[in-house]
Amino acid sequence: MLETAAVYWESKVRIYGFTEGLGLSLFTLIFPGERLENWAEMIKVMAEDHGTFELVFFQEAGKGLLKCCLVFDEKSGNFQRRRIEEAMQNDTATSFHIDFPVELISFHGPHFQDRYGIAEAAFAALKKADFPLLAVGCTGTSVYVVLPEKKAGPAARLLAETFIIPQVDGS
Repeated sequence: MLETAAVYWESKVRIYGFTEGLGLSLFTLIFPGERLENWAEMIKVMAEDHGTFELVFFQEAGKGLLKCCLVFDEKSGNFQRRRIEEAMQNDTATSFHIDFPVELISFHGPHFQDRYGIAEAAFAALKKADFPLLAVGCTGTSVYVVLPEKKAGPAARLLAETFIIPQVDGS
């Protein structure tokens, strides 16, 4: 039986939303997997108590460890740093690192779920130009990249060579 499949494919992918976040903090926690419930509860309380996150994601870090990356604005970051440090006072199994200042670029497209290779195209372009990627995350329709300070603008201009980005290239 012959089956036909349609794939959405643009020669140059159009981005429908592109944002840059400046002056942010990247918090990285690495902890044993059995502590996930404790840290997830802490993050839930952090979100309810004091503002929102720009980005939160978890990933496997090998050897039974999990990595949690949280991106905050400067004001929330200062408050949340103290909260995490207090929670870690008796937790020798968790490591905590802060990168500040960092910048976040994110871009979105409603067709991202219908087309493979979008994240790879972005990461390949940034890697080829030696942009240090501090953290990356993807959803079905969005890509997020955390970069060192003063790298979001140059990264956006570079990505405008790979994608059609309305705010960057004027289209």
